[in-house]
Formats: sequence, C-alpha cells, structure tokens
Amino acid sequence: MEKGALIGVIVVILIVVGFFLFQSGDDATEIKEGSSQSSGSENSVKIANEIEMTSSGFSPATLNIKQGDKVTFVNKDSSAHWPASAMHPTHTVYPGSDIKKCGTNEERNIFDACNDIPPGESWSFTFNEKGNWGYHDHLSASLFGKIIVS
Repeated sequence: MEKGALIGVIVVILIVVGFFLFQSGDDATEIKEGSSQSSGSENSVKIANEIEMTSSGFSPATLNIKQGDKVTFVNKDSSAHWPASAMHPTHTVYPGSDIKKCGTNEERNIFDACNDIPPGESWSFTFNEKGNWGYHDHLSASLFGKIIVS
C-alpha cells in the first residue's frame, strides 16, 4: 500500500473513532447549571456556562444548560481556536447551522464562530434548541465536546 493511501486510511479511522467517542460522552467532565468552579485563585471563578479552549481540548467537555442559555467559549491557549457545531467540516448538526452561512446575514444565528478566536478572546452563542449538540474545533477537528440543552 502506498504511504499516502496508508496515511489516508489512518486519518479516516481516527475520525470515525473520534466520532463514536464524541457521541458516547461517557468520560466527559460535566458541570451542572448554576454551579461554579475555582481555578485555584480567589479572583478566578469559572461560571457554569463558560467553556475554556486549550491545546488539550474543551473544558468542560460536556455542559448541561437550559434552553435559551448562552455559552461563552474562552480561548485560554496560545493558539487560535474555532468552536463550531459538529460535524467537521460542514458544521450542520445544530439546527440551521452550516459553515456556508458564515459571512452572511445568517451568521449570528448559527452555532459557528465562523472565525479564529485569538488567545485571550471569547465567543458566545445562545442555545435555543433542546437536544444534545456535539461541537468541535474547526482548526483542530480532533478536539470536541457536547452541549446538552434541556
């Protein structure tokens, strides 16, 4: 088998395995709505509807919220991140979302940052649809999480 074909097969296998791990969500960290966590210093309190983006992924990886709640994705890394609805690269799992809507008048209504979020910056989205919504980092598709909206 050619080296390029072998690499392609390995990439496909990793994506499929990642998808199934993402869908199960059993090992994910969870923060209940209304709770808070401290990151070690008294001045740094993490609110329940905030998700940190780092090189190792999203924290918490799974977040339970109520319909109509806003979630803020904060880049705590030295590299840019781009949170968006699953599946990569189309971003169409959350109702009405599609990467094709980036740069249009519909952009503000889709679960897609539509741009890199630089280090230290954030992006927010309000979840109006109930369900289990998978998402990923468009710049590092192996990083993913889940928002559970009740």
